[in-house]
Amino acid sequence: MHPTHAEAILTRDEVAGWLKLRPRQVERLGIPCIDLGRKTKRYLAQDVIVWLEAKRVERGRAVKAAFQPT
Repeated sequence: MHPTHAEAILTRDEVAGWLKLRPRQVERLGIPCIDLGRKTKRYLAQDVIVWLEAKRVERGRAVKAAFQPT
């Protein structure tokens, strides 16, 4: 499942399905959300995309650092 546009508002379960994670893992990973009150969180697709991109950059830096000659 992929949101149809960057402005899509998703539930935790929808984000979990999109990223192929368990719903609880969405919260544990610290994916940015909008807290609308008790047990009501929503995720903007654009925020999830930016978060994923940041994770890819972080991972890329870690891999480069590990393989740089000392």
